[in-house]
Amino acid sequence: MNNKAQSISINTIVVAAIALIVLVVLIAIFGGRIRNFGEDSRSCQSQGGVGCFESCDSDTLVAAGNQPGIYTNLPGTDCEDQGENDKCCVLVVPTGG
Repeated sequence: MNNKAQSISINTIVVAAIALIVLVVLIAIFGGRIRNFGEDSRSCQSQGGVGCFESCDSDTLVAAGNQPGIYTNLPGTDCEDQGENDKCCVLVVPTGG
């Protein structure tokens, strides 16, 4: 009776270790990039806003150097994290001026 134990070759162990290291490096690289993408997508400017202000009143925004028009608040942006300037103002209807 032949009772030879089956063993895993050293080559298989080395290849598995290298694959595991590559997988960890890829997760680290893409994990960081995905977090950056999430932060950038919450940015007021990346969503078409002109900036974070206390009010989206046209007079306030024109005084800050923006185009005259009707502005509205865009919720869910990074402006909500800034405290007093908690509105991301987006130009809805431009007016002449």
